[in-house]
Amino acid sequence: MQVKTGKGPISMMVVLAIWSLSLAVDLPGLAVTPIEGSLRSIFTDATDFKIQLLTVLPNLVIIPFVLLSGKLSESKHKIAVIALGTIMYLVAGVLSIFSSSLNMLIILSCLLGAGCGLILPFSTGLIADVFTGKYRMKQMGIISAIGNIALVLATFAVGYLVAGDLSHTWHRAFFVYLIPLLSLVLIPFLRKIPKSDYSSASASDASSASSASTATASAATAAAKPTVPAVDADGFSTAGQTVKGGFYVGRTVWLLLAYFFFVFATCIPCYYLPNFKWISSEDASTMTSVFYFAMFVVGLALTPVMKALRKTTFVVATAMIVGSFALFVFVHNSVAVYIIAAALCGLGNGIAQPIFYTKATEVVVNDSKSTLSLAYLQVANYVAISLVPVIIGAGQKIFNTTSTMFPFIFVGIASAIVLVFVALRSRHFVFGMSKNYF
Repeated sequence: MQVKTGKGPISMMVVLAIWSLSLAVDLPGLAVTPIEGSLRSIFTDATDFKIQLLTVLPNLVIIPFVLLSGKLSESKHKIAVIALGTIMYLVAGVLSIFSSSLNMLIILSCLLGAGCGLILPFSTGLIADVFTGKYRMKQMGIISAIGNIALVLATFAVGYLVAGDLSHTWHRAFFVYLIPLLSLVLIPFLRKIPKSDYSSASASDASSASSASTATASAATAAAKPTVPAVDADGFSTAGQTVKGGFYVGRTVWLLLAYFFFVFATCIPCYYLPNFKWISSEDASTMTSVFYFAMFVVGLALTPVMKALRKTTFVVATAMIVGSFALFVFVHNSVAVYIIAAALCGLGNGIAQPIFYTKATEVVVNDSKSTLSLAYLQVANYVAISLVPVIIGAGQKIFNTTSTMFPFIFVGIASAIVLVFVALRSRHFVFGMSKNYF
């Protein structure tokens, strides 16, 4: 079976190999979360800080390795980097299953984060290499859906694996970290990606060198011509944009800030719903699962959604997030309404996320920088996740409140302000929609 890419068809096995990279990138820390409380009784001498390190460290270690992977993506050794990251991930998972020391688990969580960080940019970067136009946007939606459904299923799997006496079953939770075995098996198929699709820095440098000889001659001609605002392939103006290191600086900064906010805002329900005393842990887990499942569904249906919404796509996605916070704030003691709110938040984020991925490939002046750009986007993602409690805690101190509703009111108001900004900027690059996307 052949899959259309917008360039030339490729084998379905190649596409499956690319998809497989998205299965495990959101899992670091997951295995520990459901058994965090039990680990305190299993490791009686463990401090709360050490237990928390198991969930926090992988996400922190991911950040520098994502940047390293992004830089390595400009070389000719992309598949080697993917293979190395996959092996590191698997080694950490296997050793965690057999480890009986908390200190060793902490060390292995760092190895897990490092491996995941090396893989992460390529889960979207290879899509950017292989696909173009509406085919790229569709694939970005699919891999977003795969990552989200993997997270939901893995959460349930951990609960099933550790059922029974946790003092004997807690090791089983780490079996979810063996998912990259599938990627390792499929990596050889990545070698079937056409070499012309593997944009490398050397290729772009050669191109730059070949054009340098004409630069001087064209400069005089250009000076004699009136200045005409340039536009990219999708019709967005690049006039006045400063280019540095192969990136449109203005586009890049605004894109990272926008993505940071969307990630930050949509993390709030998952972080703070369990703090409501009237919500049971089971109900909170259900709401979280609904959030990710909504992202999964809309990711698969992204193309028809965008065809229906067209230029209002980002505005509608942001409005969904604002609507979800309105339900959280104004409706109380209703599990059903909160589940609907979680679904709305997931739908809004599920629409926006793949568009951000595609936009990240358009802030560069040549394709060799696409994976590095996606790496920067992932850094914004993990920084936003890490800063959620810091920013909310600072807000609580400023407003002198400990209300469990504060995070929802604070971020709900901020989201409403952002909605106005999105509506005003709906024809500009970051929030604008091109017909080429669908």
